[in-house]
Amino acid sequence: MRRVGIVGPGLMGSWHASRWQQLPVDLVGYYDRNLERAEAVAKEYGGRAFTTLEELLAAVDIVDVCTPTYEHKGPVVVAAQAGKHVVCEKPLARHEADAEEMIAACQSAGVRLFVAQVVRFFSEFVQAKAVLDSGALGKPAVVRTVRGGNYPRPDTWYGDFERSGGVILDLSIHDLDYLRWCFGDVQRVFARGLSFAGIHATDHVLITLRFASGVIGHVEGSWAFPAGIFRTFLEIAGDQGLLHVDSLETAPLTLSLNQEAAAAEGAVTVPGSPLAPSDDAYYRELEHFLHCLDSGEDFRVSPRDALEALRVALAATESERTGRPVELATFKETRS
Repeated sequence: MRRVGIVGPGLMGSWHASRWQQLPVDLVGYYDRNLERAEAVAKEYGGRAFTTLEELLAAVDIVDVCTPTYEHKGPVVVAAQAGKHVVCEKPLARHEADAEEMIAACQSAGVRLFVAQVVRFFSEFVQAKAVLDSGALGKPAVVRTVRGGNYPRPDTWYGDFERSGGVILDLSIHDLDYLRWCFGDVQRVFARGLSFAGIHATDHVLITLRFASGVIGHVEGSWAFPAGIFRTFLEIAGDQGLLHVDSLETAPLTLSLNQEAAAAEGAVTVPGSPLAPSDDAYYRELEHFLHCLDSGEDFRVSPRDALEALRVALAATESERTGRPVELATFKETRS
């Protein structure tokens, strides 16, 4: 049985712990600079709190890094050097160079790196991609996404742009990664942002993407929604039909085809709701990670996928800052 240790058992670390607890692994324990936090999670989910990262590494086979974004690189690199397979929460890193260093460290050590871009494991988004790949929508042309909620505690690291990367890097990267999975590489990005929270940081952003395939994407990300509301929305328009996913609707996924497409033999039938009550994307992504370790199969999210999603997010951030479109082929993040 594989032994798992979590670095950074805060909000996401606790979520991961609750899912690891349901999988056929030995959840050995947790490391956090705040020992009391690690002890609290150990009390709830089993395992023990470690006082040093090195002590945890010596006791596990898999390291799950759930630290804040700006602290991903250190534990990932050290875990790789110790010969441990790694799960890393999204985004892969705060900066492109750090992400490249993390990937190189895992490759050099011969360990596998899985980046938890969890939207690829939500059933309605998996089903939407299956419909797209089936050809039922015909040639895709335009896609829209919305992902929004209220500001996640601006008094914490989330509210520090230099550490979190703001709403684009922390929130919209979910949709940027998903759309790359569906439509391939992004060619150009343009973004505009606004601030509603009054903390002098962008908390609502509109991003326009042009994919190399010719598809146009419109991505809306927001930390400016009223408290208690979180919404995800996906709409894909092709020349044969329209796919629509909205988390606020009772039946979150619907498919509308034109008459010719609907009458075609083998037209796709989509259930009103593809979500089973027991379905959980966080469980599924960790289950997938274990399956790929055992089978040798490729991860659904490769390290390069995670790096490219990060590059698109950083390019959108640069566009929002400058007011100009950014070409991905020539983009390279500059750090002040």
